[in-house]
Amino acid sequence: MTEKWDAIVIGAGHNGLTAAGYLAKSGKRVLVLERREVVGGAVLTEEFHPGFHNSAAAYVVSLLRPEVIEDLGLRRHGFETLRMGGSFGAFADGRSLLLTGDENADRAEVARFSNRDWDAMARLGAMLRKAGDLVRAEMLEEPPRLSGGGLADLLGGLRLGRGLKRFSPAERHQFLQLFLTPVGTILEKYFDSDAVKTMYAATATAGAFVALDEPGSAINLLHLGIGEVEGERGAWHLPKGGMGTVTQSMAKAAQSFGAEIRVNAPVETILIEQGHAIGVRLKSGEDIRARAILSNADPKRTFLGLVGEQRLPPDFAAGIQSYRMASGSFRINIALSGVPEFASRPGQEIGPQHRAFIRMVSGYAAYDEAFRAAKRGELPADPILDAVIPTATDPSLAPPGCHILSILAQHYPYRLAGGRSWEQARGDAVEGILATTERYIPNIRKLVLGWRAYSPADLERVFGLTGGDVYHGQLDPGQIFSLRPHPDAAQYRTPVKALYLCGAGAHPGGGVSGAPGRNAAMRVLKDWRRL
Repeated sequence: MTEKWDAIVIGAGHNGLTAAGYLAKSGKRVLVLERREVVGGAVLTEEFHPGFHNSAAAYVVSLLRPEVIEDLGLRRHGFETLRMGGSFGAFADGRSLLLTGDENADRAEVARFSNRDWDAMARLGAMLRKAGDLVRAEMLEEPPRLSGGGLADLLGGLRLGRGLKRFSPAERHQFLQLFLTPVGTILEKYFDSDAVKTMYAATATAGAFVALDEPGSAINLLHLGIGEVEGERGAWHLPKGGMGTVTQSMAKAAQSFGAEIRVNAPVETILIEQGHAIGVRLKSGEDIRARAILSNADPKRTFLGLVGEQRLPPDFAAGIQSYRMASGSFRINIALSGVPEFASRPGQEIGPQHRAFIRMVSGYAAYDEAFRAAKRGELPADPILDAVIPTATDPSLAPPGCHILSILAQHYPYRLAGGRSWEQARGDAVEGILATTERYIPNIRKLVLGWRAYSPADLERVFGLTGGDVYHGQLDPGQIFSLRPHPDAAQYRTPVKALYLCGAGAHPGGGVSGAPGRNAAMRVLKDWRRL
């Protein structure tokens, strides 16, 4: 048994590094253990083709809390973001929709599809902003306990109640609909044109394996709308140098406060004595003791893997077994020798369509068709492609004159039908994505130099995301707030004393926010005397 630490953090993803930074800043002796050879988890920049560097899994910044940036001094350690240029939708009928933030231009763009949808967008946007303000205020707050709570839990409930009291009765109804109503129902209520519905549907399903007619499927629309960057609500930025600069700055910050980070140090099990976590055992056989253990692994890996079902209360173990984790995400970075030219917006020079968040979708019906195919274990015939061209904003990522097309494709099954493996299917999936992209960017194949792709199974194998779930658990009404991942672990403490959950499987959920890591560290510090 090696020396004893104040805290061990399992996993050097962004939430683990955030937790380590806060604990080390408070004066605790912190050891971070990472199974891979690099830190960052799914928030990582990698060279995927000679001379081409880009974000491997997560690829944009919006949810990262400004408090985390400020408290840990991330800008001093290289964190910098570059603003993206709005959103761009390219559709199968040859039309497109480019929204840049210029009100007159955006109104004219929408009017090409509908005479009333611009005003409807304003109404829905106002509702999402008001709901988002209430939800955003809870991101750095510990959810109240459902039973056995104390004064803090009571005050938490009152805080939420006061926030809702400022809503009109109609606004309260709309707020609840965001959590309980299918997003398709909401979009049908507000909009006439499939083009506008398609743009919103892309946000609602990004990273989430949900159907548009599924109750609660609007939660992701709200979740991804609560971000803010540089004081701008709802903005999306690209980190300069790729997403890896986020976690590199976090690692440097934690180390500057005294934390130690060990890579190539996979944890085999959490050591427990009389219901109390006392340390970890590495796969090398080394045992390391600590006063507190924080797991940045997802809930299933933490409780069913590192702890073990037999060492958990039966009801809690059953709850974690049924915790819903699923992925429809397929990530691919493509190295290009020149500028991709959109059929609907011709031009061989970089324009606003290249700097925007890009959606390439045949139409609104494609979402349902792709989801149903994935549920059958099949590759989508008509995939939904969310994309960015990061080199249009940050040319340093590729050689001069070259570009990167970074795609999040949906929906793809974790388990393929007929016993087929992803090793067999990956090439077919990439070919399907290239064929679909070619409909919107006719010169794409002439430009392709190479690519790297991650299927849902690859996301699990490489980054440790069970089922390929980038959110560490689906965001639905039964898995948010005081229910995430289970009522007995929703306040970052777990049924195992001195074991805490600090990853996205805890409140407020997925996305690169740093909030679960920060909140878990705050809970450890509050519990320190008892530990």
